[in-house]
Order: sequence, then structure tokens, then C-alpha cells
Amino acid sequence: MAVERLRILYIAHYFPPLGSSAALRSLKMVKYLADCGIDCIVLTTQPWGLRDPKDKELNREIPKGSIIHRYWTPEITWLYKALWGLKLHKLVEWISKNLMRPDNIILARPLVWRAAKRIMRTEPRPALAVISAGPFSLLTLGPKLKKKYRLPYICDWRDEWTNNPERINQNYPPRAQAREQAQEAVILAQASGIVYLTRLMRDNFHEVHPELRATAYRVIPNGYDEADFSGFQALDHKSGKLRILYTGSFYDRRQPDNLWRALRELIDEGAIDQKQIEIIIMGKNTRAFVFGAFRDDEQIQAIVKFLPYAPHRESIQHMQYADLLLIYIPSGANTQSILTGKIFEYLRTGKPILALAPLDGLAAEIVREAGTGFVADYADIEGIKTQILRLWTLWRDGKLGEIKADAEYVRQFDRKQQAGVLGGLIEEALG
Repeated sequence: MAVERLRILYIAHYFPPLGSSAALRSLKMVKYLADCGIDCIVLTTQPWGLRDPKDKELNREIPKGSIIHRYWTPEITWLYKALWGLKLHKLVEWISKNLMRPDNIILARPLVWRAAKRIMRTEPRPALAVISAGPFSLLTLGPKLKKKYRLPYICDWRDEWTNNPERINQNYPPRAQAREQAQEAVILAQASGIVYLTRLMRDNFHEVHPELRATAYRVIPNGYDEADFSGFQALDHKSGKLRILYTGSFYDRRQPDNLWRALRELIDEGAIDQKQIEIIIMGKNTRAFVFGAFRDDEQIQAIVKFLPYAPHRESIQHMQYADLLLIYIPSGANTQSILTGKIFEYLRTGKPILALAPLDGLAAEIVREAGTGFVADYADIEGIKTQILRLWTLWRDGKLGEIKADAEYVRQFDRKQQAGVLGGLIEEALG
């Protein structure tokens, strides 16, 4: 006799064919929840017209039992780009901070609600909704679904909302902050379960909302999918250079001038040979922003190579081709809780990791525990130089490859195991 499968509504703006780390988290959860006997009706954005990178190869991993519904999202960043071209940067900032709150997806919120009602009207009734955020606009669907359809929901916090480091380290309008804190409180109060990305995120939420300690929760970080690492052959590039790879985008406070300054000083001191080091930056980046104050420095530009955004499998291939992998997290209020998605795939490669990140943060803790981390604060030029020189010396002496990750420690971040953890929370939330 066949066992009846559970069906849920999974709401995530980022989902294939979008190709970000957020889309990967949603995809892998849907993929492996199916192995746990939980089928998903996915509500996500229509990718047409969006400026986000696309990776159509990821569509192949969507389980056959999944039902996909999409809503249209007006792409405000096209307007931003036009205004930037007109040198109206302050106008873009004002619109972003005062009108597009809590995020640009607020323009799509009526369309998302219409699509959600269509699902509830036409599809087999889901038992529960999981809402992956950000964008935080999507979370406002939770109380509405609960009120209209008595549908319980789980909030999957990939980032903090009102306590987000990207917000509290910048000048943010107090009125908008107060309004969104009130929205956040309502959403949390009515949730049947909560997923926190990190234990620090959990502690931050519990400090502001002590009543959440009574709400069912799990801590589920990002992770890696073992299936993504199959079928590759080991590569030996034999370039005669220490090859350092950064995957992703530099933006806002993530501007690597301090890295360039440390490298330039090491080169000027004769500690490392400029001709024997190469930094590859792969993703959606602007050269002028990445180089910052070093945009006219020929020595720094000579060692940096830009590659465009690549499909996920290709990105992993580049990780395995590198000698050293780079993480860059600026320090600041609550930045200890930042845990970028790429770190777990970095760990799975077993490669050494140069983490320019808060020394007391989770990213630093994890790479150290894995046995592959070389950590310095992003503002500590001497500390950065020390770690680069250590890695350079190991590479020069042929010993860099001797650094091995603790495989048992890394295994806890396997996506399949994490889906099982979410499945347990779903069962608990349903009682």
C-alpha cells in the first residue's frame, strides 16, 4: 500500500532558472524534501526581464512531482540603471530607502498574492507554507494565508530583516525601520515554525522577541550538494602561479581595497613575486568598483582576472581548479552572523580558504573548525599580509596541497541532511 505523501506550498522569489545562492537553497530543499516524502507547490518569480543571473541547467534538478507557479516582478533596477547613467545617484538612494521598502519586490506583492490565491483555488490543498526570505516582502503573505485559508506557515530566514548588517551599518530612515519592525513582529508572532540560518541569527531574534523561544525552530545554514561534485576529473593547471578564486559579487561595503593594499605592500617589499600570483574574480562585477582606489594601479590590475557569472557546475569546476579560495566579509555591527552561501561549497572542495572576515564571526569559526581557514579581519592590513604570506610560502614550498578539510565536520552541511531537518520541523509545526 502506497504511503500518502505530504504536500506543501514553498514560496521563494529565488528559484531556477535564477542562479544565485538563494536560488540554490530553495532548489535543493525542494529536491531533497521530495526524497523525504514531501512534494512542493513552488510559488516563485517569472525570470523574464530580471537582471539576475540565470542558470537553466538547474531546472533539471527540479523533482518531477513539483508544481511551479510564477508571478511577474517589475524590475525597478532598470530604472535605477538609467538614473545612474544620468548621474542621479542620490535619487536612486532616496527611492530605494523611502519607496521600495522593505525591498524592490514590494511592487510585485499584489501579483504574488493573486498567484497564491490561484494556487489555493486550483491546486490540491497544501498542508503548510514555507516562505523563504529575503526578499522580506514575501513574508507578508504568511499572515494573509493563515487568515484567509487557515494555512500555517514557516519562515525560512536566509538573512535577518530589520537587524540586517547591510541595513544597520548604513543610514536607514528611522520611520521605515520602525514600520518594518512592526511588520516583522506580526509575521513572527503568527508563524508555526522558524528556520534560522545561523545560531547567532536565532539568538538575535530571541533577544528582541523572547516569545519566539516557544516557537518550533531549526537552525539550517546553507550547504553543499554532494551530487554537484560528482563527475569531475582532477585538474593540474601547472601555471606556475598561486591561483586565488573569489566567486560572487563585490558590492556596497564589500569593496576589497584593503586586500589590494596588502598585496601591493607585499609585492613592494619583495615578499611575494607579482608574476607568481593570480586572483580570479568570477561573477557579476564592475571593474571600477572592485579596484576602487587601485583602479589606476597597473601592478594590481596585472594580477587580477575577471570572469563572468558561470553556471553552478562550472563555478564548482573553477573552485576545484584553484589553489586557494577567498571569502570577503567587512566587519561592522552584527556582521559576525554573516555566513555567505559559497563557504560551504568552498569547504567541500577541501581547498585552503583565505577568509577576510570578523575574527569572532561564524564564517571564521567554521573555516577554522574545518581545518582549512586562514583568517584576518578585512581592516587589518598587517593581518591580511601575514596570512597571504603564510599561504604563499606553503604554495612556494609545495605544501599547500597538504592542507585537508575535516571531512566529518564538513559533512554536516550536506543539503540532503538539511532537507531532512526541515522535514522534521514541518512535521512538528503540523502537530
